[in-house]
Amino acid sequence: MQGLEIHVDEPDAGIPVVRLKGEIDLHTCPELRSTLGRLMESGKFRVVLDLAEVPYLDSAALGVLVDAVRRARENGGGIYLVQVTPFVQRAFEITRLIKIFQVHPTIEDALRAADAAGGEDTAGGVAVPA
Repeated sequence: MQGLEIHVDEPDAGIPVVRLKGEIDLHTCPELRSTLGRLMESGKFRVVLDLAEVPYLDSAALGVLVDAVRRARENGGGIYLVQVTPFVQRAFEITRLIKIFQVHPTIEDALRAADAAGGEDTAGGVAVPA
């Protein structure tokens, strides 16, 4: 079983970039949930998730991400996905969760979008299921 590496960087904009490396599944998603929870407890409700090195995620991981985007939006923020791998992109498309996340090609694009949103994240006006 491959572990999940999580590195949190906070560029000048004050928007955390969470860089993930490895598979996100039932066994590793509690660490992701904890990291996102700590960020939000500290008032960071706009978060960029770099998925460039995530080859696989399962339904448990999707549940963690949906919960995180719901909590972020309740507090005027959002979750911005970047560099999504083809398998992970497909998982979001099949489950139609792609409609509730903003996906960007680069970290810089995601940071610009998060900074510009400044508390007005809607991902196209689609409501996040509770």
